[in-house]
Amino acid sequence: MSQEDILQPPKLPLLASEDELPPGLGWAQVCLMRSGITLAPFKVARFSIEPGFASPLDSHAVDEIWIVTAGMGELLYDNQSIRLQAGEVVYYDSYKAHQVRNDGMETLVMYSIWWRN
Repeated sequence: MSQEDILQPPKLPLLASEDELPPGLGWAQVCLMRSGITLAPFKVARFSIEPGFASPLDSHAVDEIWIVTAGMGELLYDNQSIRLQAGEVVYYDSYKAHQVRNDGMETLVMYSIWWRN
């Protein structure tokens, strides 16, 4: 089998945020559209938090999952403090307040997946 015979799945681009972000935060939504057609019933974004910074406190109508790919931090979820680190996955019910603070030494990187139930 030659290299040309191997099917390569199409990559999905990251779309930089058009909103002004707080200092220390990065955000890029994954484009889940092709030829005007929505590819999935959910949305995905990659976000990062530099050491010493925190995400804004958030609460919304969608359910959400975070997949932590690098770094560590403190998650405040529904008035509880929880440690987060690379390799972990967390789930948020809709309307539950959540915020993460990077108290580690490296950039905290996560993928967020959200949908309406």
